[in-house]
Amino acid sequence: MTKIIKKELVEYPYLSEPLKVFTYKNGHKVVLARKESPMINVSSWVKTGSINENAQNNGVSHFVEHLLFKGTTKYPAGVFDRTMEEKGGIINAATWKDYTFYYINIPKEHFPLAFHMHADMMVDAQFPKEEIGPEFNPNGEAPSEKRERYVVIEEIRMGEDNNWRKVYKNLNKSMYENHPYKREVIGTKEIIANISQEEIKRYYKTFYSPKNITTIVVGEYDENEVLKLVEENFVFSTDEKIQKCKTDKKKPEIKIKKPKTVFDYSEVNTGYIMIGALCDSAKNLKETIALDLLSTILGDGKSSRLYKNLVESQDEPYYYQIESCHYQFKDGDNFFIEANFNADKKDIVENELKEYLKGLEKIEEEELKKAKKRAKVNFAQDSEMVSDIADSIGYWVTVCEDLNLPKKYLKTLNDIDCKYLQKVAKKYLNPKNVSVSILLPKGENNAAL
Repeated sequence: MTKIIKKELVEYPYLSEPLKVFTYKNGHKVVLARKESPMINVSSWVKTGSINENAQNNGVSHFVEHLLFKGTTKYPAGVFDRTMEEKGGIINAATWKDYTFYYINIPKEHFPLAFHMHADMMVDAQFPKEEIGPEFNPNGEAPSEKRERYVVIEEIRMGEDNNWRKVYKNLNKSMYENHPYKREVIGTKEIIANISQEEIKRYYKTFYSPKNITTIVVGEYDENEVLKLVEENFVFSTDEKIQKCKTDKKKPEIKIKKPKTVFDYSEVNTGYIMIGALCDSAKNLKETIALDLLSTILGDGKSSRLYKNLVESQDEPYYYQIESCHYQFKDGDNFFIEANFNADKKDIVENELKEYLKGLEKIEEEELKKAKKRAKVNFAQDSEMVSDIADSIGYWVTVCEDLNLPKKYLKTLNDIDCKYLQKVAKKYLNPKNVSVSILLPKGENNAAL
């Protein structure tokens, strides 16, 4: 039985009690958050995603996410899903660049069973060959057994037909030199079609180690019961050779070394554009908040600069969709502008949007006030539902690796002024330091914008 070697109380915004954080001798963390609710959320966040992949196994993180639901020693494929749904539970999982997480929302009377089955899935996934499916040529005839390998490849194919995904894929690849963030999380058809059961298991045994996993329980619970369930059910392999995590050293890239504009052409009727910049890590709290505020001011909703000036105020607007967004990552954030536009206006769109980026070097007090209000509302909403709280905790502990940051959020937000926002905009959002991805209708003039 693994012992608790550390217990911490961590103040968390909008909760009536501090979080209780237990660290076990094997490195497994358990976070308990009390929230009055008829539902309990149990989730496990694994510190692995495409950040731990290479050119040979790209997409394995997402594939493992699918396969974890395909049976353990105790429960064959389908039993976990069916049992939880019969008890009124909602189950799901997601894979991203820095993490993979699995969760159950369940009526609290069924919590012990849910926790048991969730933990069993996390520590004893079997990856049976009959569930993975046979290896095959993804560009040839489909296999007769359309198992999970085939399902994931069909998901990849659907993404290839998505216009925004094409634009993002090209931009993401162009922004990075060497960092694994440049690869798609979902991987490629060729890799998924041929990756072996042995390679899948090797990845799972390497990165699904206890020190890489944080399990979160949010709702009304009995603390002693939860800790007993942890001890009884999160029983990891004792093979030290298997448990050792080996992660390549990765040099963060927070500035695009070779900014470029890349073009693609497809059977589309309009143009698509994404402009991207690299920024510092999500754990840089003040800059991360500042970038959120800048995104709100620039392109979040109908009161944003982009919408008001390029859509609402135009007699004949040529932008059909336009917005900005800020993605937070462990090794450096992304800031994007994206727009769907009249392809006939392709010759002015890139330069026009870059000018709006440059315009962020001047911020009005009223704009900052509105953006801060929006940020405060969003931050408060993260503590309304047990699932929202669990997701928020998972982000702070996995991406930022610091559960003390949330209690600093509001003060840091209030301390940001226009001068600081302008400084951050100048530092990261200089039009000379961005890359651009454009998708145009086939047959358009192929000259650069």
